Amino acid sequence: MFVQLLVALLVVTITLSSLLTLVVLFAIAPSAVLYSKAILPVFLGALTINFCNVLPIGMAVAATWYYTNLVADHAIDALYATGFSHFSVMLPALLLALLAAASGFYLSLVEVPRGWSRVLDAIYVGTHDVDPSTLEAQHFYTLNDNSRTFYFGRRLPDDEIADVFIQERTDDGGEKSISAPSGSFIKTPRTTLLYLADAVVQTRKAGERTPTIANVDKLWIDSGMRGSAAPERSSRYLAELGSGAFAAAYNQGDALYQREWMGEAFKRTIPPVLTVIYLLFGVRLALLGLGGRQEKNWKLYVIWVGFIVHHAVLLLALDALISLDRRMAWAITAIVVIEICLGVVVNFGPPAVIRGALAPSSRPIKINGS
Repeated sequence: MFVQLLVALLVVTITLSSLLTLVVLFAIAPSAVLYSKAILPVFLGALTINFCNVLPIGMAVAATWYYTNLVADHAIDALYATGFSHFSVMLPALLLALLAAASGFYLSLVEVPRGWSRVLDAIYVGTHDVDPSTLEAQHFYTLNDNSRTFYFGRRLPDDEIADVFIQERTDDGGEKSISAPSGSFIKTPRTTLLYLADAVVQTRKAGERTPTIANVDKLWIDSGMRGSAAPERSSRYLAELGSGAFAAAYNQGDALYQREWMGEAFKRTIPPVLTVIYLLFGVRLALLGLGGRQEKNWKLYVIWVGFIVHHAVLLLALDALISLDRRMAWAITAIVVIEICLGVVVNFGPPAVIRGALAPSSRPIKINGS
């Protein structure tokens, strides 16, 4: 039973996390990364993150599917008839859930931060790895996370270009357009600077119809393209800090930062705990005979959807509530503790609640009212 449950858990979790990773990549990954060699480290890093988050759902789906089939095949009846208790029946799944929870803690505390670093590094390199020597004339290029459009008409000797046009867009809807008859690329270790002579700068703020025009004799611009060294990020985020660095980072910011820290701490610890909770509820629902092959299939699908909705709502609520007030962390903790207690109660209550012979076909058929 343990091996069969383990295989089902891995198949379900890998399938769900892979599909979720593909959806996320096509939805939010910049085109400069999506269609480049940087997509592989982004995919692998995101897969690690999603595998950890989806592991509780995989446990719930695998356990309910496996035990409902045992019920439908009357294997549970046979086990009870030979003296096995309810605890003995669910022990393989419980051991697997504890093993999955331990693995989940390892993933969330060690591998997920590394996954975030791989994702963020690959995205940064993919969007800042444009070498100016590879650009072709009379083409429009999008740079700086698609906030800048760059164009030049022809190349000149010594890394110089002619007929330069740059358009920048700000988050509030403003625009800046820069044109110059000539310019030159100058590489530094971290980035490539663009020197423009006799530039015309047109600036239009959000809500304005008429731009402000200025003539500039000499203008230096950070092009956002790579320099002489490989691109490297200068900042790190909470999600990619290792356990030691993350624990030491709690008192390194203001109240908003501490709420973000606490939200990240819950994201690392709640999903592994949910693995055991979902197993407790999933096995009990399965042993009630819901969703077996001799039942309506939609019952099993409803159980699965219920677990998925609960998981998504809890994680989203966790992030939203703690971002408002860190004292809401106590409410999240109370919910998780209550669910653990309920899972224990429903599994180790009186066995008489299991309906009949656990399968409709096991009941005697009445003929002519007898």
